[in-house]
Amino acid sequence: MGDEPSAESRGSGLRTHIGWWVGVISATIGILAFFLTRCESGAPKLSEWRAKADAICEQEFPVVERKMEAFGASYWELVRKYNPVQVDRTAASDDADEVSASMRHLVGSWRALEQPDEQRSEIDKLHAAGAAYSEAYRFYSSAIYLDDYRNDETEDRVDAALAALDKQVVTLNLKECKVQVSMLKEPGLFIVP
Repeated sequence: MGDEPSAESRGSGLRTHIGWWVGVISATIGILAFFLTRCESGAPKLSEWRAKADAICEQEFPVVERKMEAFGASYWELVRKYNPVQVDRTAASDDADEVSASMRHLVGSWRALEQPDEQRSEIDKLHAAGAAYSEAYRFYSSAIYLDDYRNDETEDRVDAALAALDKQVVTLNLKECKVQVSMLKEPGLFIVP
């Protein structure tokens, strides 16, 4: 009887063996789950995101353009007057604020899109550039209202923001957005300060 292993040592060996296999299987499942979550993120493809972002531009940029036309007209009326009064400045200021609000809405629509894993930082820069363009018109609105708009700083802000927006649209290859942003840059299309 001394040659047979005890029941206790057989049970211990069996538990060790089962524990080892459970550990191997658990590790395998963990590794598989890691790779599946990395490969199947559920985020849209860049091409799908582009199509949706371009559709937003096609839908919302005409609103921005109409607001810019209205601003251009009221601004032109303001600068044509020899001695404009606050009512004139308020009209132009309100129209600049409308440009800011419509651009902010467009950027909000972009942000509402689920982002692809690719080029996230460039998409974030697009959002920032659009927000900066909106902010530049808000700044312009304030400057006009306060009768402090006859300086290069206001124009420079709008120009710099538009250049940054254009750069991101090109970087992300947004074709419809590029057409729309290019229209904002066309001299004479809008009377932009």
